[in-house]
Amino acid sequence: MVAAARPLGDGSHVTQHERPTVLIVDDDIEVRHVLRLLCESEDFEVIGEASNGVEAVPMALKHQPDFVILDYKLPRLDGEGAAEILRSISPVSKIVAFSAVLEKQPEWADAYLNKERISDLMPLLQTFI
Repeated sequence: MVAAARPLGDGSHVTQHERPTVLIVDDDIEVRHVLRLLCESEDFEVIGEASNGVEAVPMALKHQPDFVILDYKLPRLDGEGAAEILRSISPVSKIVAFSAVLEKQPEWADAYLNKERISDLMPLLQTFI
């Protein structure tokens, strides 16, 4: 399922970087690898990968990514808790809840993508630019 509750795009670009930037947060290294390949194939710059919310926080603070692809079920700090912190330290970042557990878009995310629909990721991100 793909969902976007907040208005997406008014014709202006979301990025302040040369290329759109992405932070990938998922505890599965293979999922992170596939997400990286998808993003890089569309000329998005992956600024970092994190296996949990705790690791994601300093990366987001340093790089202020345009997008954070954020799994919900994570060790140490789950997606919801991480999103709350990320919103305060990187308010420009659009958060995509990327989950096999959630059935609909959570309030803490700008968009939602079920992991079974991974091929819809890039079209979803493009709606923000």
